[in-house]
Formats: sequence, structure tokens, C-alpha cells
Amino acid sequence: MTTQLPFLGTPAERALAEQIHEVLRLQARFYAKEAPIRQSLKNIISYFAARRGGDETSVTQEIVAALNANQDIFAQAITDDDEFVITTSVHGKYVPLAFDRAHSLANRMYEPENPLPVDDISVVFTTNRPTVPTIEPVYISDYWLHGATSSETMSIDDMPDIEIVSDAPIPDDIIIGSQPKVKTVNPRDAMRINLPQGISIDLAQPTPNIMQQHGDAIISALRGTIEKDSLKRIAVFGNQVALERDVRTFSKNEIRQITDYIENEVSNPVTDSDILQNVIRVSNRAVDFERQRFALNFRLLKDLEFVGVNGANLWATRKLLDKIGANKRIKAADMGALVLHLEEGFDDSVNVNSVESIQAKGSVSHTLTYFEWEYGILPLTKALAAVLPEPVINRQSAAVVTFDVPQANYSFVINVRFPAGARGGWLQGFDEFFQSMLVPGALITISRTNQPNVINISYGEAEDRIESLLVVEEGKKKSKFIFAERSFNCIVDDDVLPTVSNVGRIRRIKFFELSERKNLEALVEAIFVGFGEKAGTKQEPLYQIEFEQLFNLLTIYRSVSRNYLLHILHEHAECRLVNSAAGLWECKVNVAVPERGNTSFGYDDEDEE
Repeated sequence: MTTQLPFLGTPAERALAEQIHEVLRLQARFYAKEAPIRQSLKNIISYFAARRGGDETSVTQEIVAALNANQDIFAQAITDDDEFVITTSVHGKYVPLAFDRAHSLANRMYEPENPLPVDDISVVFTTNRPTVPTIEPVYISDYWLHGATSSETMSIDDMPDIEIVSDAPIPDDIIIGSQPKVKTVNPRDAMRINLPQGISIDLAQPTPNIMQQHGDAIISALRGTIEKDSLKRIAVFGNQVALERDVRTFSKNEIRQITDYIENEVSNPVTDSDILQNVIRVSNRAVDFERQRFALNFRLLKDLEFVGVNGANLWATRKLLDKIGANKRIKAADMGALVLHLEEGFDDSVNVNSVESIQAKGSVSHTLTYFEWEYGILPLTKALAAVLPEPVINRQSAAVVTFDVPQANYSFVINVRFPAGARGGWLQGFDEFFQSMLVPGALITISRTNQPNVINISYGEAEDRIESLLVVEEGKKKSKFIFAERSFNCIVDDDVLPTVSNVGRIRRIKFFELSERKNLEALVEAIFVGFGEKAGTKQEPLYQIEFEQLFNLLTIYRSVSRNYLLHILHEHAECRLVNSAAGLWECKVNVAVPERGNTSFGYDDEDEE
């Protein structure tokens, strides 16, 4: 057991100094307690540069700063070969032992002016060989050689009586009787472990039963313990672990060849097996193929993007990942902000059907909104996540899955962006499918398949129909909403279908750019003014609109849930519920409806149809 050393400097310098001392202490684990521990600065920099990532220049600066801040623990010196050496000890700064040479043999025999005469030389040394003591063999019980078996385990009733003899006085609180009772410990208590989650596990149960009941909790506890290891001695990929020192490494040239293979030769995410066979040249019949695959997946975490799922480990470069399902009309940062409310507790997608029922069914239905249809995205709700593959590694940013359309006999690749930090999750890459086969308001069904990275998407078919629907007309300076005829043959929700009769007055509202749609209160106020019925006066303008109509209109501009919209309405100081049965809301908005021809609001000069 070592004492905690007082490391100095910034928090980062203290943490790095502690790691350096831990590495040196492990190097000297068989040294004497007071022995010096020496290591060259060059070796220390090489060790941490390989594990921390980054170039050696930045790592060198960090290490030198940490060492200079803790000179009381790390002594620094330059050897004859001009090599910088760091010296320390298990207990901190190395202090050389002070040897008392006053009674050395040389001093005792030669320093005295009148040394004593030696009458018998045998007193000083002898040529007789000393007797070597005989080492008696030590016999070890078979119990310790072969381990205890269940048949050898002694029950509490078979334990012999133990007599405790002591001269210490007996405490007053112990009652002495004719038959004293000794408090014993149940042997089963020694066969239990307590997890950080507060779960107590009886290890006497069969292993399959333990893993079935507490497998997720055990894995979570182990993962948390491994991640706290500052030296990163355990290599982890998914639910697979190995000692880091036993995992093979890959050269920079091999990493460069893998990157070139993914970007230039395949131009799509590649499985780990394909990389091993086609780039590293490891046969899938090799005895250590699985070990090589684990090493590849673990080492690539530092250089490439893992975009796989359980059962299909896919790798891509950041450049390639950004191209998959990319839409130049909407930025990832804006999309992440528009779906952030799902991570803030306003996801109501499982209010009707629970996650468990969706997973058991294996499919989920969804009504396509105008915003989703226009930009080819779907928000990653809890209902949708129930049928999609889960992330494999911690902090996995994305996964690439294939969506099959059985009705059209074609497939396309989708980029699943998982929630991270201050952004929500979404799926991108539906542009071509939505625009060519569906319209806003279409009912789609997403279901799992037998393949881990393949998902089916289907839609209800109906007779051909032509309607004048809302579309965005992109302009050089600004964009605006217009209506254009469109033919479709899918089942739709007529309340969501953006026809002239449903959303014709949208041209009276300012066209909000994507960056402006994050302000949901401004959108709500604009819709109240453009679509609401006037209920106030010129001095106090009031507008009323039903909740479902307000919700459907908002889905034209952005992703929103009903719970989030209710939260915004309740928080708005000028909005209130007028009729709960009809879902009628009233809002006081001090904004006049823009006059016809006011181009600052993106108003179309054509007459309303």
C-alpha cells in the first residue's frame, strides 16, 4: 500500500504526474523500497505519446510541465551520454542512503596509529569451508495444489469447535453462560458481491442465471471500472476485452492503406473482415482470426470512424461519413438543435405504444411531416430507436444502415446520427425516396429484418391522386413557399397533407430560414397571426387556433413533439388555453399581419387560391 503523494500544478499536470509516477512504480515493483527508480525522459514521452494520441511535441510539453511542477518528487539529471534522466522512488523523491563508514574494515585495520597485533591469522580469515545447512522439503496439501471442490467444502455444521484462549479481560457486555453462543458468519455472505448500482448478487447461482438477471448491470460496472484505469491497461471494444499489451498494433503505413482502401477503392463503409483479408492479408481461416479482428477494431478507434452495429462492424473515414446522407440545405448543427427537445424529456412517441411492445412487434408506424419530407430526415425518437440497432461502443456518433423498400425492390444507405452532447439524434439520407415515392402526410412503417444492419421501410398504397401541394422555391437571395401539382399513390393523413385548403395562408407568414426555426416561440406567434382567428381589438390583438392545427403547421418548419409544443404554450406569457375540450388556444401577439407586397416577409404577390 502506497501513500498518496502531494502532486502539484494544474489539474491536468497533477493527473499526468500521477500517471508518470504510477508507470515508474510499476517498473520498480520488485525493487527495494528505498531504491531509486530511473527512466529516461525519451522513453517516458514515447510511452505516453502512443497511449494518449497526438504528436510527440505536444506530449513532450505536457510531460515537461508536469515534471517541472513536481520537482520535489521527480529529480532530473543529465547523464554522460547527454540523456535526460528522471529519478524518483516509491515514496516520492529519491533520497540516497547515508552510509556510516566510520567502522569500515579499512578504517579499523589501517587508520589506527598503533593497531593491535594479530597472534592468530585464523581469527581474521580461514580456508575451512563452512557447513552448508540442509534445506528440508516443504509438503503442500493437495487442497492448495488442485483447488477446493464443491465436495470438499465444509458446511457450518461440520466445522470443529474452536477454543479461544486469551488473557485479555472479558468485556461486560458479553453474557457468560453454561453454553456460550458464538456469532458465526453465514458462508453464503462471503459468496455475494455488491455492484455500484446497489445490486447484491449471489455467486452461488449458476452463471447463466446470474448473467440473465444481472448481465447488463455487471457489464456496466466492469466497463466503469475499466474506464477509470488511468493507464488504460485493458483494451475494450463493445463487450469484448483483452489486456492491452497482448493486442497487436498496426503501423502508420497499414493505417494509411486501410484509409485509402475505404475512401478510394470501395467508397463505402467496410467491414472489419474485409479490411483484414484485403488490406492486412489475414485469411479468415487463420487460427487467430478473431484475435486479429479484435485488435483491428480496437486500434482503429483512434484513426477512423466506427459506424457499425452489433453483428456488422463497419468502418469509415470522417470525410466519407459526412457524405453519407448529406443534405447541403441543412447543417448538422442546425438539425441537432431542432431535435434536441427529444433528449430534454419531450419525446412522446411511446405514449401510446411502449418501447417493449414496439420491440416485441419489431415495427413502428410514422406519419411523415412536411419538414421530414422536404429535407429527407427522420428524428430519432424512442419509438424509432426501438427497432433500430443500438450503438456498439461508448460515445459512438453514427451508424450506417441499409434501408430496403420491398414495394420498389431497391435499397439505399442511411446515416443514423446518435444523440451527443447538446444535440439530438436523427436519420438522414431519405431525400430521393421521400421525394420520388411519397408526399407529406404519408403513413410509413419501419421494421427490423434478420440482418443486423438492414431495415425495411414500406408505405400504404392507394389509387393515383393529384393535388396542389406546398413546396419550397429556392431563390438566390431568399426562398419562399409556393404550390405545385403533384401526383402520388400512397395513403396519407389529409389533415397533414399540405394542400392549399389546409396551409394556403402560409404565404402570409414570413419565410423562416433554418437557423431562425430554433426559436419556437417566434414560429408559434407567426402561425397565430397568419392562421388564427381574430378575437381581440386593434389595441389588444388576440388570435385563436386549435392545438392540432397549430401542431401540423409547426411540422412544416421543423421537428417538434406535441409535449414540447404544450410546454412552449404554457411557458409563453401571452398564450392560454381557452377551451380544453376543443383544444383551442388563444395568444396575444403584438405583430401585425404583413401587407400584400411586403417583400421583407417573403410574401407572394399572387392571389390566394
